[in-house]
Amino acid sequence: MDGFGGLLKRWRTTRRLSQEQLAFDAEISTRHLSYLETGKSKPSREMVLLLASALELELRERNTMLSSAGFAAVYTSSGLESMEMAPVRRAIDLILAKQEPYGGIVVDRVWNVLRLNEGAGRLLMRFLPEAADEPELANNIVKSSLDPRGLRPYIVNWVEVATFALERLERECMMFPTDEARQALRAEVRAYPGVEVLRPFETQSAGEPVSLVHLKRGDDEARLFTMITTIGTPLDVTAQELAIETYFPADDATERWTQSLTQRP
Repeated sequence: MDGFGGLLKRWRTTRRLSQEQLAFDAEISTRHLSYLETGKSKPSREMVLLLASALELELRERNTMLSSAGFAAVYTSSGLESMEMAPVRRAIDLILAKQEPYGGIVVDRVWNVLRLNEGAGRLLMRFLPEAADEPELANNIVKSSLDPRGLRPYIVNWVEVATFALERLERECMMFPTDEARQALRAEVRAYPGVEVLRPFETQSAGEPVSLVHLKRGDDEARLFTMITTIGTPLDVTAQELAIETYFPADDATERWTQSLTQRP
């Protein structure tokens, strides 16, 4: 593991900040920042947190910075089902319930599905019924969208959707280059057939204000757009890394189709 000085410099370089820029953002002198990077000065706990905030690091990375400087982690990492996360679970459950009959899912930082509402379950069973016997096909949103065994064959505009998903993943990997889980996910999906030829950051706009997903399997067809909600001002690593992805009909036909699913046995 890098010492504090090396880690600080690495993050500053990743954020494409000069010493002068970071020092200005942290309201410290450039000379002091230089001494911290070279190890000539040792940071206080408060200084580590100040610089981590100026670098806009995730709570997970702030704990790593503290550890590299010899301090204990400040931010807890409680499991979603833990007692400490009860208020967060309640908020999530309320959001998912209010989202009905439309789909809603809860994912972690690498897009593993942790929870889903009945609307999302109905969508899944229409377009990927195989998931009932092989749940791994739907356990990760990015993998399912890019894997030929998952939703990929039923995404009409797959190239557009896949390129957008890769772009989002690439940006996250660039923003957090020390996150091994994100790097591993990128490496895995990049090895899927047909994915290696896609070029992120070349998404072509079709004049829509949002990215659409067009699904079709047999007589079932839906055009959806998504919204992502995160938890504001989190003080827990797990809480910060949760996201709620909600799905909405993009046209009247999909609205009618969605409503019809609630009436089917």
